[in-house]
Amino acid sequence: MWYPLATAFYHSFTQWDGVTTQWIGLQNYSTIFTSGQLWLLLRNNFIFLLSIPGILLISLIVSVLLFEEVPGWRFFRSVYYLPTILSAVVVGMLMQTLFSPEGAINEALRSIGLGGFAQPWIGTAPTAFLVLILAFYWQTLGQGVLIFLSGLSSLSTELIEAARIDGANWWQRLFRIIVPLLAPAISYFMVTNIIYIFIGLFALVYSITRGGPGYETTPIDYMIYVKAFESGDLGYASTLSVILLILVSAVCWLQVKALDLLAAD
Repeated sequence: MWYPLATAFYHSFTQWDGVTTQWIGLQNYSTIFTSGQLWLLLRNNFIFLLSIPGILLISLIVSVLLFEEVPGWRFFRSVYYLPTILSAVVVGMLMQTLFSPEGAINEALRSIGLGGFAQPWIGTAPTAFLVLILAFYWQTLGQGVLIFLSGLSSLSTELIEAARIDGANWWQRLFRIIVPLLAPAISYFMVTNIIYIFIGLFALVYSITRGGPGYETTPIDYMIYVKAFESGDLGYASTLSVILLILVSAVCWLQVKALDLLAAD
């Protein structure tokens, strides 16, 4: 484990094609920070980060509905978890097929007289991001539901029933009782998914948009692959890897500190 970390750090200061190595000092770092490319990559990761509260809220609502055993809850519990066991490549290929110019989504729009809304969803940045976020939501929902159902199973049902008797509606019980009591589970869900946004998007991006159009949907981890295995610039890819390591370590450290403060309170 330490050897590849050390070699990546060393090669971040070199021009390396996998065979020959030339020491160039801080040139790779200078190029990354002055070309503006790093800020584009961080922007793309930040857009995905902004989507996390949405999947958090959806997972909470679905979890509470299943916990309250609404009609069909056993069936839906299995349905919501099913996408989680699929590989990201399978999910990506499914989304690419659905949202292709002649895919099921456009055909459905045309069939109901809304052909004007049909478009190349993956061909433009805004809609390509929507498809990627939809894939992320669909695959993550089951994980979130499982985490929150585990947390709900440890809560006192008497407290929730007392709030119901006192006149608290469903949304009041969710945000004023259940959410505060589920704070540890919510924190864990946030931590794991923020880390995933930085280091786990490669398979979805590769199978859906290939980072396009241009680099408009390219996160940092996918750019490392592009530079290393498509451009052959392994030194530049090593530099991006070091930057990503530092970034994720800093984010994880801040999250751990935040969790410690939450636990202290």
